[in-house]
Amino acid sequence: VHSLARLDAVEPLPHRLCRAVVDVSSARHGAISLGVTAAERTLLCASSEYAARFEDTQELVREGPGLEVLGSGRAVVSADGGETLRRWPGLVGALGTGSVGMESVVVHALPMRPASSLVGVMTVHHLESPSAPPFDLSDLQFLADAVGAALVGDQTAHHDPSRMWSERDRISQATGMVVVQLALGPDDALAVLRAHAFAQAVSLAEISRRVIARELDFRTGLGEGGA
Repeated sequence: VHSLARLDAVEPLPHRLCRAVVDVSSARHGAISLGVTAAERTLLCASSEYAARFEDTQELVREGPGLEVLGSGRAVVSADGGETLRRWPGLVGALGTGSVGMESVVVHALPMRPASSLVGVMTVHHLESPSAPPFDLSDLQFLADAVGAALVGDQTAHHDPSRMWSERDRISQATGMVVVQLALGPDDALAVLRAHAFAQAVSLAEISRRVIARELDFRTGLGEGGA
């Protein structure tokens, strides 16, 4: 609460909560996503460009701590940076270890379960520090549950499509357009969007925007760069 109070109230509550989480947990980066399944997962806020890219890359390569949490309902922690490299090689490879320093980062992804119901995932990234005491996972889980409760109670974040659901709606609309363009099923059409986003090194939301704006049509040369 004290951390939130120090932040600019003009900023939306979810963004302030994300920054407060990073502050309170002494993390370097943080992100919050909502949804109870991987298919419904929507990035709500990220504390940094790196945190946003980490979350978006999970969506593209379909592996990572946030997706594991949604699959199991349990916290996922990499014991050290080396384990992060071994556990999610596709994710780390897509991010590029040299540019983001994954070797020295410990990732904590926790289910947000206010009233025992899973509503999303809180992810924080800590730098390895041999001199620092181990972080209490139960405290982190309490923080995640508290943030989940705050978000469920935040009517602006929960019901305003321009904030929480605009990206997911855009992806769904673009998926439908690819279904028509290529006569594919929805799952295959979404896979096409993910593959093209990965190949172009842009977000899935940006590729979806291009499809909706008719800047990219998979029937006519697949747009920039091919497939």
